[in-house]
Amino acid sequence: MKKILGAGAALALMAGTAFAADVPVKAYYKAPPPVAPVWDVAVGAWVASDYNFRGVSQSNRHASAGAYFELQLNTGIGQVYAGVAGNAINLNTGTEMDFYAGVRNTWGKFSLDVGYWYYWYPKEQPAFDTDFWEVYVKASYAVTDAFTLGASVFYTPDLLHLGHVAGSDVGGLYVEANAKYVLPFSSPTSYGPLGSYVSGAVGYWDIDNPNNFFGGNVSYVYWNAGIAFTLNALTLDLRYHDTDLSPTECVAFTGFAAANRWCSGTFVAKLSFDTLLSKIKN
Repeated sequence: MKKILGAGAALALMAGTAFAADVPVKAYYKAPPPVAPVWDVAVGAWVASDYNFRGVSQSNRHASAGAYFELQLNTGIGQVYAGVAGNAINLNTGTEMDFYAGVRNTWGKFSLDVGYWYYWYPKEQPAFDTDFWEVYVKASYAVTDAFTLGASVFYTPDLLHLGHVAGSDVGGLYVEANAKYVLPFSSPTSYGPLGSYVSGAVGYWDIDNPNNFFGGNVSYVYWNAGIAFTLNALTLDLRYHDTDLSPTECVAFTGFAAANRWCSGTFVAKLSFDTLLSKIKN
């Protein structure tokens, strides 16, 4: 944030200089922000009490973990990125592998992120093609230094496909609004400042061709709210997730008879580590 010297302060500085012309005056200025490297690498990992994806457990309400690697290139149009992530799940589709790419940029208080995400399940069942891809747009606006509003849209025509049955493709459009407020409390520690923020989101997943989800309409509302504590590269997130899916609808959506509780309200504790290669080198 730019510092503006008030008129009174300017006059006082001029008077002080006139009465003590032989005393050197120290010029105070704000150092320019560090220049981002042309390329960088982001790495991270997490452990959580449950792997929750848009309100639905992917780990049968058991502990899970994951990690990612992302290559970043800063260009004139913004930051171009591509990454790979792996997440431990407790489904008969095996581990989830994600491949993604996009471009993100910030203009003043407004940020925009546009990209492509592919979800790959190495052990998917032959009768159900559960691998799918999404295109997405995520935007945010910093109302103040502490308060940020955001919105995102994810679309796929390829959420599910039943074997080789023609016309069985299932599409989905997910829209979400979110907010984040950085709390004005910070405690110094020997490892850096301890910060915190509260955040929440509400979304709606509109799923077409619902009969392929074993009957019934499985479009649903999802929301979450929580508080997070940050310390350098570490974040501890304590969050409540819930949907408006009934136990029967949850079974229809997931295709698992034992999944009736996967879509109900749950509290998730998640510890994550995120950093950049440029920070490690420094």
